[in-house]
Amino acid sequence: MNSVQIIGLKEGCVLFMLSMIGFAPHPPIIIPEIGRGELSKVMKTVDGMKTLGSRIKDVQPDLLVIITPHGPVMQEGPAVLTHEQLSGDFGQFGFSNIQVKMRTDQQLVDLLVEETSFGSQSGSIKPVLLGENDSRLRGGKTLDHGAAVPLYYLQESGVAVPGVHITIGLQPYQELYQFGRALKQAVDKRGSSTAVIASGDLSHRLTPGAPAGFSSRGTEFDQLLVDLVREGRVEDILNIDQGLVEEAAECGLRSFVIALGMLDGLEFKPEVISYEGPFGVGYLVAALHPDQGKTSVYQDKGG
Repeated sequence: MNSVQIIGLKEGCVLFMLSMIGFAPHPPIIIPEIGRGELSKVMKTVDGMKTLGSRIKDVQPDLLVIITPHGPVMQEGPAVLTHEQLSGDFGQFGFSNIQVKMRTDQQLVDLLVEETSFGSQSGSIKPVLLGENDSRLRGGKTLDHGAAVPLYYLQESGVAVPGVHITIGLQPYQELYQFGRALKQAVDKRGSSTAVIASGDLSHRLTPGAPAGFSSRGTEFDQLLVDLVREGRVEDILNIDQGLVEEAAECGLRSFVIALGMLDGLEFKPEVISYEGPFGVGYLVAALHPDQGKTSVYQDKGG
């Protein structure tokens, strides 16, 4: 069994620096200026994102970790941007005037490198650090829409804090889960209250005309994942049938797995805020609230 890192004690309670995890979709159409007349078709998601932003504002985080599937994806491991200032806009959708930004917390980056270094207890895959002049980065903007859409709603809610931008890796889920566990250890050592956004859409095959074509298994995947999140069944999420995952053509599961690794050894309260799929793509908004001082429903046996 994994040990749970203890940061401090207050009146007999164990305190952790992870304050909250949010699962967020990233369709640009939920940005009011972009969605316009179509916005009414995604109001569950719009309202859900406003609720998620409010939840995160209420926990008053000092730092934010955002995990996206649409940044630079490296074969070696999850990519971490090291730029001092991250920025992005919605120019590819015709709205370059809508901008988001986030300052990188270099201390947290350094601690993540330390926690995943050779000889560390985590046994995790290592992050790939991408600096400002890295040839593997394309274009001048550093925040992809997978990060920019959730950040838009956080900034609208009054949450504008520094943090770390991470792009998923293509490693097996158990390795990504271990990376999340190392990330949690880095957050605890950093010693600042930290919220996490795991960005991702569910199946892209829910309806005829959906972006990836139609498959009845798309709805099956979405219903299963939403139920597993609602019930907090981490182990079952890690072991979803790969045939079903591939048939669903999702883009969120790896982001979610990294975030779930941060809850390893902790009890948490899951909250499904909203779900819908009006354009053939599943949009899940959820919040996972760590129960301070209580150990876990699920602990990974490896590592």
